[in-house]
Amino acid sequence: MIVELSPRFLTWDDVDPARHFFSSASAPQVVRSLGPALRVPSRPDIPFGDPAMSAWSRGEGEPWANAMSHALAEYYGRWSVGWRWAHDEGDFDGGPVGYWCCPRDSITTPQETLARVVAALCEWREWLESLARWFDAYPLDLTAVEDQRILWERAARNLILQVTDRTGCGSGWHGHCRQVLTWFLSRWGGRARPRAGIGRRGGRGAVRELDRPRPGGGR
Repeated sequence: MIVELSPRFLTWDDVDPARHFFSSASAPQVVRSLGPALRVPSRPDIPFGDPAMSAWSRGEGEPWANAMSHALAEYYGRWSVGWRWAHDEGDFDGGPVGYWCCPRDSITTPQETLARVVAALCEWREWLESLARWFDAYPLDLTAVEDQRILWERAARNLILQVTDRTGCGSGWHGHCRQVLTWFLSRWGGRARPRAGIGRRGGRGAVRELDRPRPGGGR
């Protein structure tokens, strides 16, 4: 796995929409202007279960998708690598993106493939903008965390519900759930991290398992 291309390692500073300009209206033109758009590979016309299809995915499809991620990150910033974070078992498990799955399923004709890239990029960006609105709806004062316990628990529950709805609780969804809760803490200056078990019981008890920030940004 190429760490720089994995959305699992993105921080809130990396993805905060307020820090990174994006226009969905110009995205189709931008995507089609990037180098990888000129060399979309052709998927072989063979059954998906054929070993040759797996070889093509590893040898041509995945390198092309990686190249597109690199190009998008150079143009928009690292936040854009999340365009491939598909539901279930796609390029990266348990993500919020429905328009892209993996090279085997998502690369078809050049026109269709680039349209999917644009749609997936816009879907990922819309999700980040949605999260930013949710974060702003629950402002945390780190000097008065104990007094804000009800607000804190309501925010955690609602964010977990948002993630479960967007990911469909597919394979690995709890990883993105922990990430979103970490982003929420980072948005308000906290350095705490959700504990490793969060999300694995469908959100039940997750609030109790969350490390709440303490005044001064400590744990």
